[in-house]
Amino acid sequence: MICKKCETECDVHAGKALRWLKFFFLSLVASVAIAWIACLFIDPELRRGFVDFCTRGLVAAIAFPFYLPFIIPPLFAIVSLCIAVYKCSRWLIHAEKELNRVSEAKLVPWEDVSSALILPLFPFTHFFIFKELLSQQKETLDKNNLESEVPPRWALPGILGGGIAAYASFFLILDNRSPALSHISIGCFIAFLILLFASYIKIIRTITANTSTLYSLPDVVSTADSPTGIPDTAPTDAPDDTAASTEPDNGAQEQNSDKAEASIICQKRARKTIFWFMVCCTLFLVNIILNDTPFLYALVFGMFGMPEFFLLAVLPFLIALYKFCRWLLCIEKELNRFRSEPVPPWGTLISALIPFIFPLAHFSIFREQLLLQREALEKNNQEFQNIPKWGLFAILIFGFLMQVCLYFYLGGTIAARIVTFVVSIVLLVSYINVIRTITANTSALLFPPTDAPSDTPTDIS
Repeated sequence: MICKKCETECDVHAGKALRWLKFFFLSLVASVAIAWIACLFIDPELRRGFVDFCTRGLVAAIAFPFYLPFIIPPLFAIVSLCIAVYKCSRWLIHAEKELNRVSEAKLVPWEDVSSALILPLFPFTHFFIFKELLSQQKETLDKNNLESEVPPRWALPGILGGGIAAYASFFLILDNRSPALSHISIGCFIAFLILLFASYIKIIRTITANTSTLYSLPDVVSTADSPTGIPDTAPTDAPDDTAASTEPDNGAQEQNSDKAEASIICQKRARKTIFWFMVCCTLFLVNIILNDTPFLYALVFGMFGMPEFFLLAVLPFLIALYKFCRWLLCIEKELNRFRSEPVPPWGTLISALIPFIFPLAHFSIFREQLLLQREALEKNNQEFQNIPKWGLFAILIFGFLMQVCLYFYLGGTIAARIVTFVVSIVLLVSYINVIRTITANTSALLFPPTDAPSDTPTDIS
């Protein structure tokens, strides 16, 4: 029993994370509120913009001590942010490690922490990390007939929506053309910060409570050691000639264990690919609405000292491309089990990465995968999950149309933006449907039913 010591450790990690998170939010809100109140008395019309006013206040604080309220809260906000990021990272690693100890579905703590540290994308990364962690905790506790804590319904949407709204209001603050809009944006920014603060508090406390409950569970051993649910050792009074028959059983168990691991890996990679596709599409749509600069200029701006624009534009695309490649390699590797002539996965990947003709390549790859899955599943009398008829053709048609839209989008016309907006959403939905369907069919192929006419050993769930 790890009990008291680990439960205390869990509470300590959560307490420190919450404490420094509170310091950061309060100091940030205080910084904006002090500057806002000051500007109402000094420069109510904000002719030069709120950001310029704050900058002049910070410069003046260096020379005149009575301007210190302008510099102390921002400095404390920066310091507390760095400490809060470190404390929250330790808390998240601890919570995921404890879940991995008792759960069959394994999370990767360092990978999640690395994604969470991409601060410009925090509304998306934190939302999906917390959502996955909470769902896995609930599933594990429900299997063991233990009660799980559930956060308020507004908490997770509060992180995603509040983060996006805080970004939008911040960008509106940077707009110096309308003083009234600047004042409204400042008020909205403070309100969304408070929503974010409350959401994080609720989520962290809920995950910590579930983690404390997990300490009462023993380490999970059944999935790794005996995936079929059959005891690993034969009865001691069994005849000697049956001892040799355990070797095929052990081989079947190892094969089933490999299949279970492959299925989990494919599902995880599919979720991460979809997640980063959604991040890219959302940022691109926000760019269409709020910004006149296309994402294609991000590399150029990154070379001229604007790394935040590079992070918001190019980095999510590169991560999404990397996740898609890993998912495609995993699917191709597993489908080679059912091909009469295996196809080199790297050849398929290279063809999928050819610029300009990628819609045709993706259409051909996905179509071949679905046809192979249909044939194999129907042979085993299993249900085949198909996608809507327009799914594959949408990738083909709208993929080429998207490239045309990007070309005309450089001109900045309103009609081009509207068409690009619609095409982006249709293309995203099509890819999500195809990826989910192919992943589900692959998992079904790895675990055919026990009565299916298959030469390969089956898994007894």
